[in-house]
Amino acid sequence: MMIGDEVVNQDAMAAVAKAVKQIPQKNFSVWPGGWPDEIGTSLIDAVYSIRSVYKTQDSSKGVLGRLRVFRENHPEAVNDLHALTQLDEKKLRDIMGNGKTAGHYKSECVLTAANNFLKLDAPVIAAGQLDSLDPQHKRAYTTVRGLGGVTYEYFTMLLGKPGIKADTMIRGFVDAALAQQRMKPVSAQEARDIVAAVHASDPLGVKLHEFDHGIWLYQRAINKQKKKG
Repeated sequence: MMIGDEVVNQDAMAAVAKAVKQIPQKNFSVWPGGWPDEIGTSLIDAVYSIRSVYKTQDSSKGVLGRLRVFRENHPEAVNDLHALTQLDEKKLRDIMGNGKTAGHYKSECVLTAANNFLKLDAPVIAAGQLDSLDPQHKRAYTTVRGLGGVTYEYFTMLLGKPGIKADTMIRGFVDAALAQQRMKPVSAQEARDIVAAVHASDPLGVKLHEFDHGIWLYQRAINKQKKKG
């Protein structure tokens, strides 16, 4: 099967499709929704979710809890990258935390990416102006040190664009499914293409990002069980 310009291995597809059948159907109906009309919120979410705890029992902590504080304190910036760049970096860090990626504060990465979007020939300011398939839009994000293609796709998913975040959970699920059939692990891009192809062949009545999230939840539960064991 072709996904974009890539040919997906049929045996790999079959292995992952078989593994998907083990996932409870309810997993595919709990996508939290993202921030489809909030490019500022989505950008912060994508960057701060890198190697971070997203949701905690304390609703004021974790990436989600801190995002809620950001949205309450700065409603002008939730869907306006120009307004976001006017925020003091230290104030953003005070809300969202001192996390780093590739040695840089995530707050700095957020503001650099936002400025990159604003500097495009056709500036991207609000959610409706982002085209997830535009190479210039992708480069505005991925040229920031510490930000890459996986979290760019997550960023676009949060805005309601179809996608797969081929992070450690998705790759772990795919590699485990392949191992069951004595096949070798694959790259993040290959894992993404395989999952997209499996969804295209049998979408289970859900959108691609909902399919992705269902797999993610299942693999997270598997990982937790392994740690307990």
